[in-house]
Amino acid sequence: MRVRGKLLALAGALLVASAVVTPSSAVAEQQHGGIQNTRIRMFNTEPFRPLLPGDTNEWGGGRLISMMFTGLVGYRLEDAAPYNAMAKSISTTDSKVFRIKIHRGWRFHDGTQVRARNFVDAWNHVAYGPNKLRNNTFMDKIEGYRDLNPATGEPLAKKMSGLRVINDHEFQVTLSAPLSIFPTMVGYWAFYPLPDSFFRDPAAWLKHPVGNGPYKFKEAVPNGHQLLTANRHYKGVEQPRIKELLYTVYPDTSKAYDALVRGEMDFMEAMPYDKITSGQYKKDLPGRYTDRNFLLMQNLAFPSYLPGYDSPDLRKAVSMAIDRTELIKLVGGGQKPADGFTIPGLEGYQPGQCGELCTYNPVKAREHLAKSGFQGPLQLHTNIESGARTWMGPVCQSITATLGIACETKETMSFREFRQAVVGRTITGAYRSDWRADYPSIENFLSPLYRTGASSNDYGYSNPAFDAAMDRADRAPGKEAALELYREAERLLVQDMPVVPLWQEWSAVGWSDRLRNVKVSILTDLDVFQVKVVC
Repeated sequence: MRVRGKLLALAGALLVASAVVTPSSAVAEQQHGGIQNTRIRMFNTEPFRPLLPGDTNEWGGGRLISMMFTGLVGYRLEDAAPYNAMAKSISTTDSKVFRIKIHRGWRFHDGTQVRARNFVDAWNHVAYGPNKLRNNTFMDKIEGYRDLNPATGEPLAKKMSGLRVINDHEFQVTLSAPLSIFPTMVGYWAFYPLPDSFFRDPAAWLKHPVGNGPYKFKEAVPNGHQLLTANRHYKGVEQPRIKELLYTVYPDTSKAYDALVRGEMDFMEAMPYDKITSGQYKKDLPGRYTDRNFLLMQNLAFPSYLPGYDSPDLRKAVSMAIDRTELIKLVGGGQKPADGFTIPGLEGYQPGQCGELCTYNPVKAREHLAKSGFQGPLQLHTNIESGARTWMGPVCQSITATLGIACETKETMSFREFRQAVVGRTITGAYRSDWRADYPSIENFLSPLYRTGASSNDYGYSNPAFDAAMDRADRAPGKEAALELYREAERLLVQDMPVVPLWQEWSAVGWSDRLRNVKVSILTDLDVFQVKVVC
């Protein structure tokens, strides 16, 4: 069983596409200590936030963080089962109090030891409300979290009472209630450790982040590129094999694709929809692509704080005005039409949760529109780099044809501007909202997105009944009981349709002829621990 200590190499078997290396093919430059003296060039978007694990919840920064850090837990490639990475053991008798032991000998990139307090201090920093970090609510199950995040007034404490350092290599976590999936959750970015240097000088650290993972931060040029270099002292199961990882920011996916075809880039995990629709990628990249469904979901999000868009009937009308099956044919992929708020491949998934509201029904769509009182126009937003521009036009056309209201696509913002508008709640309409698994459970597709005040609930949705149902699921005595209760909570979302679920993503991943032994995870990640580069 081969494992990898990277969070987002999650569920399922890898897709393997290995080109035959002929005798004339040569490994790129000489290897030093098992590391090829070369770089892999990959596509990226500009990170929305500084590269702080507790403040990153989008993939532009996340793909860097997941290489720069190693958490307590990783996930097996073949079945997504969690395994201990930095953790030597995670033990509990009641799913409420957890004793965590970490391996000795691990060091941060600055040479300092990774100790138990580096996890505890990092978690407290994420949880402390005044810090306003994006992943704050991932700590809300730990006892004492509420003292750091009171509903009104100043925090009552700066540290959670549920965290206790026992010694340099052991700490204890006490939750406010039992949570059977907690050992699975702690592989997510929010739970990564931070070195002492961060707390001594946060501003300096953010300019040059220091982690404990297989790759070290080397440089970043805003709207240009990010460069990571191999950590030769990494203590993980698998060692880095490529000296440098270069992530280049492109203004849109079409330009990135052109660079890939020209051989100026080595790996792109989401090719443009028009290349997929036409099948052009198969001609441009013969033997150098793979395509399938991944653990990603595409939604249309509706700001509940925006008059008109706050109507559940409008959202239901839009959902029933979209013929998902025909739209998928038009955009040319193998997407699976959404039938709920979670997707196949996640532990606990149950088909048909959305019922008729995720089914094309023009008559009922118009009935819901009439109840909503919405007159239009309806705005659909995306960023200019996104491939969503390809399908948003047809979605608008379907909405107009079915509901008889004007629909406008807005594609003028960069990714950073787009995220600023979403997070700052200045966006003026509905917008594309994709979600990829942080860990392979339906809980991860529900709690961060729909709980009141949750880390990625950017649309401001709030339903006390849903929150209470999720609390009951969290407190369930075992995993199976918890999953059934999470499914019950999911069914409650149908009443409000906080987002319009569209489909489980299907993507085409491509690479240059420099790469051999290419393996791609269920989340479209390149396995940099196995790939080889040739001249």
